[in-house]
Amino acid sequence: GEDEGDAAAVVDNAQLVLPEELARRVVKQVEFYFSDVNLATTDHLMKYITKDPDGFVPMTVVASFRKIRELIDRSLLPGALRTSTELVVSDDGKMVRRRVPFSDVDAEEVQSRIIVAEKLPEDHRYQNLMRIFSTVGSVKSIRTCYPQGIDISAGKSSRIEMLFANKLHAFVEYGTVEDAEKAVAEFSGGRNWRDGPRVRSLLGCLKHGIGQGRKGGDEEAADEDDPEEYEAEDAAQVSIMYYSMLMR
Repeated sequence: GEDEGDAAAVVDNAQLVLPEELARRVVKQVEFYFSDVNLATTDHLMKYITKDPDGFVPMTVVASFRKIRELIDRSLLPGALRTSTELVVSDDGKMVRRRVPFSDVDAEEVQSRIIVAEKLPEDHRYQNLMRIFSTVGSVKSIRTCYPQGIDISAGKSSRIEMLFANKLHAFVEYGTVEDAEKAVAEFSGGRNWRDGPRVRSLLGCLKHGIGQGRKGGDEEAADEDDPEEYEAEDAAQVSIMYYSMLMR
């Protein structure tokens, strides 16, 4: 009886062992969600981070993201994330946070180094955008987002969704404010406006409400529940590949 039960438990645990490569993919994806550029350009996780004194986010929130649901069973997520060098999982496995804290002040500092690029070239893969925007300064990360067809009139969305969610655009994070300002000047003034990308300061857009914003805003249910949907499919995969290298 008891021996059989113990044996069954061992078998069950053995079946729940996560392959190393899959665990690595999960960790990199969640690390990307908690990265500077992602937290500075989406509000979803920041809502939880700023509410908790230690910056923890409920594991159920992370587990509900579509990409995570597709990769891993919720019960295995805490164990996988404990292998991360950039994330901290609570002892009970119910919460996760960044190892290095990130506040609203930090978000604004990162936003000051981010430009928003629209009118992207037909080839807007990560490598090509990196080539284009690195000509004026050191680029730390790029996050490309596709139009979401969001109805911004229902009043739920963040400022960023209001301004950009219905347009193809890229958030380009530079290493310094000076490089970001140089990029805005170069791409806004030193080119034929019909040919190159349209580039603006993210912080300037947020402070002055420049963008497509009409009245109110909405991230709709898909974005409220799955904020990563706001991120381009290929950009998510490519970004997590380059993220560790670029952020070192």
